[in-house]
Amino acid sequence: MAVRSFDLSESQGVRLTIVEAAPKRRQDVRRSRHQWLFIGSLALATPFIIAVIAVGVVR
Repeated sequence: MAVRSFDLSESQGVRLTIVEAAPKRRQDVRRSRHQWLFIGSLALATPFIIAVIAVGVVR
């Protein structure tokens, strides 16, 4: 089994910078909302469509 030794004595806070994401534009938020609305409605409708097809095939 390999053992790795890390030197943690030096503070890395000096080298790290915090980068915050830019706020989303209204258009991006609207597009994302529409995409999730479409995916959600498709996920809800799919079982019913499959059931209707199955009933049609059985009859």
